[in-house]
Amino acid sequence: MLVALGGCAAPVHPEPVSSSVLAVNGEVAIPADLIVTSPRICAALAVYDMADHDDWGLRATIAITALNAFRAADRAPNCAAGVGAALTQEFSARRWQAALDAVDAVTSGSYSVSPDACTRATAVAPLSSVVNAETPTAARVHCVIYDLAFVSAAP
Repeated sequence: MLVALGGCAAPVHPEPVSSSVLAVNGEVAIPADLIVTSPRICAALAVYDMADHDDWGLRATIAITALNAFRAADRAPNCAAGVGAALTQEFSARRWQAALDAVDAVTSGSYSVSPDACTRATAVAPLSSVVNAETPTAARVHCVIYDLAFVSAAP
């Protein structure tokens, strides 16, 4: 099985497709029963999926927000489906490595997200959905980067 999650990848030699394989695309086979609950990998997936700009601050803010959400929930979700989709649909090793680097930088403390208000967010939403929300007290906006609002649910 190839899982290009640690920054390096080795080719998978094609094997017959069985019922336990969720997706096969090129050299990537994802087992249907794959479970990924690593906060590092799930946060990197969030960065990979949401960082539409080549901006270190954006990637780091998405990373810290995802990690905050996992801490608030006392666990990371099973992000295997998202990882499988990322690996089988126009995968970019450069973007994945940048996502991992952002997660590692905020986790280790070698990069501090700025402004500080961004570090309290637990969710990311399109700015337009926050601006047009009918219940403005439903979420507290901590910061905005590009078209993304970094928010926390109201207590």
